[in-house]
Amino acid sequence: MKFLAAGAMLIGTALTMTPAVAVETPQMIAARQLIFGQENVDPQSGDTPADKVIFSWLSASSFAASVEGRVFMLDSYMTRQEVEPGRTPLVIADLVNLNPEAILLGHGHGDHADNAAYIAAKTGAVVYATEETCGTMQTDLARMVADPLVMQVPERAIPEGAKVDCQTVTTAGSTPGTQVLRLPFLEPQACTVAFRHLHSVAVDPDHEFPPTPVEIIVDERDEYLFPAGTEQWPNPRNMPENFEPSEGQFNTQTTPGAPGGPESLFFSFMLRDGSNFSFVFHNTAGALKEGKGNGWEGTPEDGQRIVELLEALGPTDVQLGTAATGNFDNNGLRDLIMYQQAIKPRIYIPNHITTGSRAREGSSLSVYAGYVNQLDLMGIPAKDRPRLHWLVDPVDYIKPIVFDADNQAWADPAKSDILSGYCKAEDIDEPTSITMP
Repeated sequence: MKFLAAGAMLIGTALTMTPAVAVETPQMIAARQLIFGQENVDPQSGDTPADKVIFSWLSASSFAASVEGRVFMLDSYMTRQEVEPGRTPLVIADLVNLNPEAILLGHGHGDHADNAAYIAAKTGAVVYATEETCGTMQTDLARMVADPLVMQVPERAIPEGAKVDCQTVTTAGSTPGTQVLRLPFLEPQACTVAFRHLHSVAVDPDHEFPPTPVEIIVDERDEYLFPAGTEQWPNPRNMPENFEPSEGQFNTQTTPGAPGGPESLFFSFMLRDGSNFSFVFHNTAGALKEGKGNGWEGTPEDGQRIVELLEALGPTDVQLGTAATGNFDNNGLRDLIMYQQAIKPRIYIPNHITTGSRAREGSSLSVYAGYVNQLDLMGIPAKDRPRLHWLVDPVDYIKPIVFDADNQAWADPAKSDILSGYCKAEDIDEPTSITMP
């Protein structure tokens, strides 16, 4: 089956931007050493290893990534973002000083896209998002440059004339799985492919695969062990009446209810050299069996189209994928596992386990138990299950996960076919439509 992207329309909302004031090198080195580990950052330049792939969990579904020395972010939200490092050992300045070259947003809800416009405006990082979310990035920037709490404090102010360069990945309102794009930002080190898929949603109980009976449990000790500090900015749903900001508070959130919330992107990466290490990132998983997602009342054909795309990605070494779902009460983690049956990852690293419809801080171990239980209920043989690199908050925050890009364990002849096919090296400077077999 062929999938054709929309072509030239996808340039859409991208803006040519004047580079923001550069992050000072000492601050960049300190932030990268904090996030990737001192052993993985050159103490003079701040460079990261040219022969490694490194992921560092920032909380929720957000990761800092270094791919052969190229530093970027997957989502930009932080759970319990406070004015001083606390349970989450980072503040917004650390994400700015990381100095990423790009921010890839899985979808536009606040618990994924918060901070993205601010970091991009401060650093010049290119944002890759749906057309709907790219529009919201401009709304976010306009609000922040009009906010005295942002602009009248020199260390947090957005540079005059700074823009948010947001490259549109799929056109507004497009059908999931019908537009497939190659992204330019990791070339020539890696081929990056993205397409729209389904946001999680509750559907009717599937009697073929009963839901896990495991309850999501939050560790009752968590509140005592990790007392709350001062939020950088309150969640709009919890905003106190007559709220008066205290010292250190300012708003870098994405605009609540703005377009782009549930419209979701799936990203796939394959290195061109070494052993062609490959990984995927997605921060939600819709109901593939029914073809439905939050905001998409689809059909089984929609789900099957996405399954075929996932299968066409070829060998995947690591899946950075959601373990949260709006379908948990009715169908447990069935939808995540159906994604995995199509992707067939060697290693699974979960995300979205400190936020979600059921997941919260301190709930990771119960999510783990539910996932394993669901594998059993669905009859997934041991040989077909990925090796788990489970994450538990807060102990696994900013704990670098390092892969050797040259390790022959990642070698697979099928990757050569992909790199000479839809991932064939080309000189591209914007999201470009491709076909996939």
